[in-house]
Amino acid sequence: MNVKKIRQEGSETVALITGTNSTWINAVRRTVMTAVPSLVIENVSIYRNDSVLFDEYLASRLGLLPLKRGKGFKKGEKVKLFIHAKGPKTVYAGDIESKDPGVEIINKDTPLTKLKENQELKLEMEALMETGKEHAKWQPALISFKELPEIKNNTAKVKNAAKIVEDCPRKVLEVKAGKIVLKNPYDCILCGSCEEQSNGQIELLPSNSSFIVSLDSFDHRPAKEILSEATDILKEKSVEFQREVSAKIK
Repeated sequence: MNVKKIRQEGSETVALITGTNSTWINAVRRTVMTAVPSLVIENVSIYRNDSVLFDEYLASRLGLLPLKRGKGFKKGEKVKLFIHAKGPKTVYAGDIESKDPGVEIINKDTPLTKLKENQELKLEMEALMETGKEHAKWQPALISFKELPEIKNNTAKVKNAAKIVEDCPRKVLEVKAGKIVLKNPYDCILCGSCEEQSNGQIELLPSNSSFIVSLDSFDHRPAKEILSEATDILKEKSVEFQREVSAKIK
């Protein structure tokens, strides 16, 4: 199996993984979303809230704030955070302070609520390391995959090739020696427009062993770190399953 990074834009990483199958890729995807732990605000103690937002609304917004953390945190560990603000002002996520210097809010410019003159907001929060299996807010990343598209030319030269290339909605095709090839397979969405217009001259096929994986990290951890943790978890589960099978089935 080989992994090649295609591009990285902000928190999103796109990679090409070859020499495997969809079963394994999907297992990694599900592990990232359900088994890789992340640090998220879970418990909120509200001592004073004079803002227009109900306590429940405010607590819900706090629970969706991505947190940056250092290494070494394990599932089940907790961190205390707090906020104390007085109006008039707009309260931002950056006003939240952590008792652990290694933990901080990522998007500090996220507005939480507004306070008018003499209004006050005083909260204490507890962030918990958990997994997406408990709640979607603990998912560390949004991850998806698709098969790498391939084009099979059924004729020596494709008639109306230039028009087929021009009409491609994603502009990922080009003509070489009268044949249509993918100049940028990573942005192809397998819409089938080229195949339909060719009247059987070409076939657009999804690969069975090459996949384009897109991972958008919520807590700004590198994609490599999240995927490595997911594969380690899969490996542990496989060893555990093998041990159970050996013990129960003789």
